[in-house]
Amino acid sequence: MTTVVFTEKNKAAAQISTILSGGSAKRSIVDGVSVYEFQRDGSLWKIMGLAGHIMGYDYPEEFHNWRDVDPAALLDTDPVKQINKASFGSAILKISKGADLLVLACDFDREGENIGFEAKSIAEKVSDATVKRARFSSLSKSEIEKAFNDLVEPDENMAMSAEARQILDLKMGASFTRFVTLSVRERARTKGVLSIGPCQTPTCGFVYERELAIRKFDSRDFWKIEGVFTGKGADIIGVHRGGHIYDKEKAAAIFKKLKGCKTAVISKKTVKEMNTNPPFPLNTNEFLKRASKYLGVSPDQALEIAEQLYLSGFTSYPRTETNMYADDMDFASILKGFTKGDYQDFALLLLSQKAIVPRNGKKDGHDHPPIHPIKAGSRMEVERAIKMPRAWDVYDLIVRHFIANLLPPAVFEKTRFEITMEDELFDSTGSIQKNAGWLAVYPFEKPQDKILPALDLGEVLDVKKITNIKSQTTPPKRLTEAELLTLMDKHGIGTKATAPSHIETNKKRGYFEVKGKTIAILDTGFTLMDALNSSVPILVKPDIRSSIESLIQDVEDGNKKFELALEEGTSLIKEMYSQLLSNRDLMVTRIAGTITDEAVEADKKSHIGKCNECERVLRIVSTDKGRFVGCTGYPQCKNTFPLPKTGALAVQRSRTCKKGGAAVLKVGSKYFWAVGIGPCFSCDMEKECYPPEIVGECPACDGQTFLITTKDSRFLGCTKRCGHTQSVPKNGRLTITDKVCEGCGWRLLRVKEQGKDAKEYCANRKCEVAAQMRSSYRKK
Repeated sequence: MTTVVFTEKNKAAAQISTILSGGSAKRSIVDGVSVYEFQRDGSLWKIMGLAGHIMGYDYPEEFHNWRDVDPAALLDTDPVKQINKASFGSAILKISKGADLLVLACDFDREGENIGFEAKSIAEKVSDATVKRARFSSLSKSEIEKAFNDLVEPDENMAMSAEARQILDLKMGASFTRFVTLSVRERARTKGVLSIGPCQTPTCGFVYERELAIRKFDSRDFWKIEGVFTGKGADIIGVHRGGHIYDKEKAAAIFKKLKGCKTAVISKKTVKEMNTNPPFPLNTNEFLKRASKYLGVSPDQALEIAEQLYLSGFTSYPRTETNMYADDMDFASILKGFTKGDYQDFALLLLSQKAIVPRNGKKDGHDHPPIHPIKAGSRMEVERAIKMPRAWDVYDLIVRHFIANLLPPAVFEKTRFEITMEDELFDSTGSIQKNAGWLAVYPFEKPQDKILPALDLGEVLDVKKITNIKSQTTPPKRLTEAELLTLMDKHGIGTKATAPSHIETNKKRGYFEVKGKTIAILDTGFTLMDALNSSVPILVKPDIRSSIESLIQDVEDGNKKFELALEEGTSLIKEMYSQLLSNRDLMVTRIAGTITDEAVEADKKSHIGKCNECERVLRIVSTDKGRFVGCTGYPQCKNTFPLPKTGALAVQRSRTCKKGGAAVLKVGSKYFWAVGIGPCFSCDMEKECYPPEIVGECPACDGQTFLITTKDSRFLGCTKRCGHTQSVPKNGRLTITDKVCEGCGWRLLRVKEQGKDAKEYCANRKCEVAAQMRSSYRKK
């Protein structure tokens, strides 16, 4: 009997084969792919690791030309799924032939199930083997052995839900991106792509909404009255119960009333203990937020590190919605591994208890347990296994969070004084940590004690100072990555596995960036979101994506057929496309001007300068018919200037045209061109713009010899135009050095041809030293 196993990654295949074979597995290479073979219970086993998705959807070839295909046609066309990693496809066919059992052992989530079904669909071309599923949440020996002893049926609904997401995302992303990009290009002649995505766009929309709130924020003046009081030799600060007082006259009246007061009295005293509970177990979203908040690690990087920790056997599977442990979770077995090293005191404390009780959340994703450590590892062991920056920090966070969840609450004593002065009330609060509890192992949160003096009810205080502080309300702060993840999770944008990639995509597109710990939207992102918000606001909002996610979830739960979900999802996308089509002019007008000017100004190769007709931006435009300098204000502004037909163009930022040309370009390596004027070598002001670089004294008169470069040639000529000329090498890069010929005093020329060593020589034909130099070059 032959059993063939497919895992999601090669690292998992290697780990599983080692466990199931007892270390006897042999690695072979099939079409460039690693396959692990061994005998187990009298059967031949072959385990192969995939590389994530090995198949992908795309439109047929005839739909690839953007200009020839109406973007709307993509919504009525079914994309085709094909193998996009050929070596894996051929390897699957070879090792599956003759197999009796196929085991799908990819990650247990939507994408993992779908990847397994991709391998299954290829293998079934050469095999009619029984297909089973191995489900596990870690690569520990006990869990792998249990999973392969208790194989289950593959979940086709889960696999097809991922399929539905892929198709709907492609339809929306491709059609909307093409429509917006082509519409703006038609008006503004831009080259860039304006990417629209079903998750990417509402993700950017959250950042845009916050930026909009910041820009629209109007500050208001307010006043806050504070008092410094002294009792038993110690000062305490009290804040007027009115808080932020927006009425200037009211604040002034209270301040005037209290200004002369000498004493105040403690009219109420409250002391009570308060518990701060440990955090819930880590699901993916909470892990990503805490890695960003505490460690400054981006969600994309954090998830990648967590994936490697899982594949290396240090932690459990990192993609989970669950934040509650099962009743049979064996905490003691895990903690025993941590009885030495950094966490030993906490592990020993928990193991000494009669029962280890977690503080569970309420989310049960029915997929994987919360993220937790599987085995203990030192910093050296973790960093040796995972060659990624911050790997230890992420592992340390996971371990400390796991232990913190099992420890008792932190206990604080909270004290509050109510202080009365002339019938006006002030509040002063303090806090002292009585028992660190879980905070002892969790250095990421360090509440500061605020100790108040031991004052009694009715005690009279001296008034040391009263102040009426003027302040202004401040705009909301920019979102952090942790806050953005919270919004995405709340509104169903992306999944536990894909949310970080949507943030990363927006960064790569140049729509927003992370500055410090907050996210700042960039001009292109703001302009695009603003245009979409004014024309098709639902594109920027999370509502439609939430509806599509609901359809996908219905497929996974078996409540809706795959085909029906596609039909309904496509219908929703068509509704948005129709709105976009109806508001095309509004959208393009909002985008074209701003984005085009910004893009051109950022493109140093094509940016010329300000248009002398409309104050927009001049840039180099290349078409099938030729090239010219045009204005981004086209078609309203038709200002254009001709350019030479051939030769590479380079804008010379350090040069200006004395005749008022818009810019100076270097054409190839031969001559300069003033935009709006023409070639500089035919201009009567050429010498003023380009003072000649003198080589030496003219042999024929009292003038000086200098280098002349024209469109077709280069040579030495005389500043007094006496008729004396002298040839120089036609090929290679020619420069005039600061070195001087010992024979005639001319500056040496340096010639560097491609593939040859540079040569320096004196070009003066009447110089004896120069003749000797030329003779030596010939001999070489």
